[in-house]
Amino acid sequence: MDAKSAQYIEQELVISTTTNAADKSSFDYMRGNNQIIYDDGTKVNNTLSTNFLGFDNMLISAPNRVMGNYHCGIDDSLYELQMQISRFLGTDETLVLGSYEGLCAEIMEVLLNTEDVVIYDAAMSVPLRRGVKYCQAEKLRYPHNDMAKLEEHLKLSQLKRLRVIVTDGIFFDSGDCAYLKEIRQLAAEYDALVIVDDSFGFLTASKNGKGSDAHCGVSGFQDLKIVNMQNALCCNTGVFVTGDRNLVNLLKLRSKTYRYSLSPSEGDVCTAKSVIETIRKDPSPISIMHNKAHHLCEILTKAGFKCNNPAAGIVSFLTDFPVGRVKDTLRALGFVAMYTKIGKQTLVSLKVSASCDFDVNKEKKSSIKHTKIEDNLLFLENFI
Repeated sequence: MDAKSAQYIEQELVISTTTNAADKSSFDYMRGNNQIIYDDGTKVNNTLSTNFLGFDNMLISAPNRVMGNYHCGIDDSLYELQMQISRFLGTDETLVLGSYEGLCAEIMEVLLNTEDVVIYDAAMSVPLRRGVKYCQAEKLRYPHNDMAKLEEHLKLSQLKRLRVIVTDGIFFDSGDCAYLKEIRQLAAEYDALVIVDDSFGFLTASKNGKGSDAHCGVSGFQDLKIVNMQNALCCNTGVFVTGDRNLVNLLKLRSKTYRYSLSPSEGDVCTAKSVIETIRKDPSPISIMHNKAHHLCEILTKAGFKCNNPAAGIVSFLTDFPVGRVKDTLRALGFVAMYTKIGKQTLVSLKVSASCDFDVNKEKKSSIKHTKIEDNLLFLENFI
């Protein structure tokens, strides 16, 4: 972060701290009697819970956490997860919340006002795009991974108080990676902040699991990283934002999502902690997933499709064939895909996990080779 932006964030943080004195204590939530026990032994009733009818002890699965960690502090298990993420990624501070959509819709509104500008990639994910749409800052969009246009926007907006570049790390539709090395250079040259939604890059894009920035060789440069915990962390709910300490603390103090939404359940927190620790000790599932993704690319390339070079576990290709026919053919092969209309073509995206098995009919697939795109569906139908 440049000196000008850092000074502004520090000033805003002082203002927010004096008006919103958040309790930084840690506590243990006693489920049966709905009490909070702080580290110093103090016991209080949990009067921030939405368990209005007292049915909390009837739940079979792990309970939802205290509503309003902002007001009463943070329980030990959630605090441990936040510290674990910061250590794993090498960041200053981490904040875990319950609502990914809520955070994405609010993060720009919290950080920016009419004196600022936000510059974003045209292929960015919808939740974060919604946050850009409703903030008060000026909006500038650049074509997907067009670094020349991004630099042009940065040059034209040098009189703005804050300039923020927003992009996905791994793009959901196409599966390709943002040009984070070039973005880092431009951000440093023009004193801009960088926010990356790495929901599809965390634990998948790099060999060590640290995300799309590590994949590009520029680990830890972004000011904020957002990750949806429903993807690689296998949680039912949850999102974490990590990065610069002052920016994260400003979100803690101003974010309505942090104040009023439930944190992830105990089960989700335990799952996330277990997944991160497993990958830290043995990152081999990442390599297995990458090998499976490239193996699927080989299958589709032999069929005549021009696939992307997957940076993570998303394989995609463009086709001129009708969506219904492509969908039926892929499903008959055991592939379920997502279809996005782009002009007259259809972008087909497939998610690959380490447990996928593409070796069915292996001998038949290896014995048939076609290079004509006109024959691709005919080739695939030979497997049915």
